[in-house]
Amino acid sequence: MEDFGTLNYAVLFEQFKREKQYLNNVAAATVRGYGWAWKAFAPTLGLHSAPITKAEIVSRVAELRADGLTAVTVNTYLRSVNAFFHWLHTEGHAAALLKIPRLKEESKVIQSFNDAQLESLISFKPETEAERRLHVIACLVLDCGARIDEVLSASRRDVDVDNLLFTIREAKGGKQRVVPISLKMRKRLVRHLDHEKPEVGELLFFTGPGEKINQRNALRDFKRICKRIRIEGPRCSFHTLRHSFGKAYIRYGGDVFRLQRILGHAKLEMTRRYVNLETSDLQECHQTFSLLARARS
Repeated sequence: MEDFGTLNYAVLFEQFKREKQYLNNVAAATVRGYGWAWKAFAPTLGLHSAPITKAEIVSRVAELRADGLTAVTVNTYLRSVNAFFHWLHTEGHAAALLKIPRLKEESKVIQSFNDAQLESLISFKPETEAERRLHVIACLVLDCGARIDEVLSASRRDVDVDNLLFTIREAKGGKQRVVPISLKMRKRLVRHLDHEKPEVGELLFFTGPGEKINQRNALRDFKRICKRIRIEGPRCSFHTLRHSFGKAYIRYGGDVFRLQRILGHAKLEMTRRYVNLETSDLQECHQTFSLLARARS
């Protein structure tokens, strides 16, 4: 039990981070997020020896906002800070549980690729082996809404060509989810499986003898393809492909609860952010379901 009068937050935060990494098996990206959160709040926590107060953390939040950080960025840090405070209380280092409320975020409609852009991307003709591999990766993200790291981490055995299924091994907590793939995607994957086999390991997509493809390199190459086929407007990223899948899923009759499971979201709130439809989508839907439009006179 810690003496609540003297707390070394820097040492405790490192202990918290190690336990989350090695005992709770949190993803590497989450651990890096803890590090960024500590850097943001170190001016308040790092030199503090007495129990921190909510007012002091809120004051630091105000400073970060004044420095130009967005509410989304600050909230990302606060999730880590609140996890740390929860750990402090659970482990007996703090008498009371301190929880800092999240900032209100501006609701924005996430851009997606339009039908013409998607058609150009799907029908793209690769000229090199690297382009062919990347094109299959992009099509898989678009076909099942997987995260790019989930696709790059996938094993050959995760593809069930007989049942049109793709097993996704989530980075967070080691969970798995099984999502459907289309007949056309199966055809692309079968060709890929027959054409490329790693010398080492079982990765579905790989570089060299069997190494995992660097996510930044994949994004760089994807942007090059988008530039070649003259896609402009939405951000050329794998996340935009994922969002385009979610939006199309809802537009063509899918429901948000099944979409939540496919996308691997823990909370329905996150899924709803993916499916904000544009005005044209709402107008088209309204013409179908409007009571006045359905009336005979």
